[in-house]
Formats: sequence, structure tokens, C-alpha cells
Amino acid sequence: MTVPPKIPNKSDNKKQLARERSTERILASAIVLFSKHGFAQTTMEMIANHAKISKGLAYNYFKSKNQIFEQIIDTHLAKQERFYNNIPPNLSAKEYVREFFIRSIQFAKEERKTMVLISVCLFQPSAVSLSKKMIENVERRFAPFKEAMRERFRAYGIKDPDKEMIFIKTFLHGVIMSQHFNDTTTCTPTIIEMLLERYDSK
Repeated sequence: MTVPPKIPNKSDNKKQLARERSTERILASAIVLFSKHGFAQTTMEMIANHAKISKGLAYNYFKSKNQIFEQIIDTHLAKQERFYNNIPPNLSAKEYVREFFIRSIQFAKEERKTMVLISVCLFQPSAVSLSKKMIENVERRFAPFKEAMRERFRAYGIKDPDKEMIFIKTFLHGVIMSQHFNDTTTCTPTIIEMLLERYDSK
């Protein structure tokens, strides 16, 4: 006998909504406190107090501050992934890299505070395990985009696409970091075009 699926009632919906709101408050409070005190000095009790919920309820949603930080990273990377998902698939290597750079820089501008927070926290000794998990998460999420670039580099006759990827990644990180700490917004398009000139002779 087939058991019919349970239909959510108003009480279930209210509980789910309350859970979502509490989770959002916890994550928002954690971002504020991690930014202010650092990852190591922030405790679950501090996060719960800032979010105006009990410590027990905070632990009901997250087992530890590590899990909270993992959720912050995962949400951040999911947003970044969406920025790349609709890059047209038929672009040449030069146009694909240009579009990838433009979207990466736009995302960095919009998510500047979170990016700085993650970078600072991951360099703390107590966050070694989180750093490893983030690297694994990044590799998993962005593997399709990396392979798309490799295919275009191969089509250009570049002998070592992986080395080219390292070069592109390093250059992009440099541009983004410059934007975080210096006013280079006006010259960024010029810098990107200077890089893309390397593909004109390919």
C-alpha cells in the first residue's frame, strides 16, 4: 500500500520560516564577529548573543563555529559559481578569459567584505582544516570552468594548459587584491586587455 506524501501544514511552514530566519541571523552575526575579533577569538556564545538567540538553539542549527564558517564559505562560493554558469559556451579562449575576468572582478566588488573576511580567517592557525575544506570545495565547484579554459587553450595550441591556468589565476588574484587595497578600478580594463594581447599571436 502506497503511503501518500505528507502535506506541510501551517505549523510546519512557520517552523521552517523561523529556522531560516534564525540561521540567517546566526550567519550574519558570525560574519560581523569574525571580522571584528577574528575566527579564533569568536565563540559560539558570542555568536548566539549577537544573534539574540540562546546558545542551545545556535547549537541546534550548527554543531560548531567551524560549521558556521563552512556555511559562510559555501554560500559565498555558490554565489560565485552562479556568476560563471551562464558564460556563453561558444566563446574563443580570449573572449572566454575576458568574460571570466569581468565576472570575477564584478563578484569581488559585490562580495568584498566576505572575501576579505574569508581570506583573513583562513590564514589563522586554528583554521587549517577549514582551509583544506575550502580548497576542496573550490576545486569541486569550479572544475567545469577550469576545463572549459583548458579546452580553449588547447585549441590555441598552448602546450601546457595547466601552466597557463596557473598564470591566469595568479594574474586575476593580483588584480582583485589591488582593487581591495588600492583605487585601480579605472585602469582594470586596460590591464585585462594587456593580458589578453598574449592570445592575439596564438
